[in-house]
Amino acid sequence: MASAFGGRPRRRPTINITSLIDVMFLLLIFFMVSSTFREHLGIDVTLPHAESAVEQTVETHEITVSVEGEFFFGEQRVDETGLRESIVMLLRDEPDAVLVLRADEGASFGRVVRAIDIARSAGGARLVIPTRYEDAPTP
Repeated sequence: MASAFGGRPRRRPTINITSLIDVMFLLLIFFMVSSTFREHLGIDVTLPHAESAVEQTVETHEITVSVEGEFFFGEQRVDETGLRESIVMLLRDEPDAVLVLRADEGASFGRVVRAIDIARSAGGARLVIPTRYEDAPTP
């Protein structure tokens, strides 16, 4: 479109994104390298603090009690009967299996005790209850 005073037609402004692509690749690489990956299941649980806690590493099978009081065996949500059956089947294959009970600190105490009772009555003698590990202040 020519101007009213007879000149050249105006060009539409454009944004040159060639140099921006380099920046985007650098950001992508930075976030890929600096990302951390969770070592636990995708169920968010806030563990309580204990000064006597020590870090332990063993092959474990996790029982989780969420803040809403729901039971999970591994990543699968189960009810009380399903939790008992899962533990019995596990202990049939691995009699010395270690069960880890991860309970959210906001979970009902009764639900946590119920999970402990189910695990023990199903034969789970090796039950571990983890807490957050924080360095104790030096006197």
